[in-house]
Amino acid sequence: MAEPWLELDAVLRGRLREVLREPPPPLTETELRSLLEEGRACMLILGGELDRLEGRLAQLDVDPNTSFSALTDALRRATELRTHVEELRALLAALESRAREVRAAWQRQVARPGLT
Repeated sequence: MAEPWLELDAVLRGRLREVLREPPPPLTETELRSLLEEGRACMLILGGELDRLEGRLAQLDVDPNTSFSALTDALRRATELRTHVEELRALLAALESRAREVRAAWQRQVARPGLT
């Protein structure tokens, strides 16, 4: 697949992995928020494309004139995209958890100034 959204997805997943590595790199609230928003936008794009591919697969499935190769190609594409969506969903969940940790640490610092 050479769709442009796959390149966007690959770049985003790479950035998410970098942010989620251990030890975590320093990030600002703005950077976390921006990355989460980009991730959610990408999830919408990928989700829409997955819906389209699954709809196409359903159409091919009910058409008795559909070749086996066309059906298997559509199934392969939908399965590959579903894998991308699931991985991105897991990375975003981990990022949301990291964002909560960062916010909690920041709130502790604000609550106890001078104790760092």
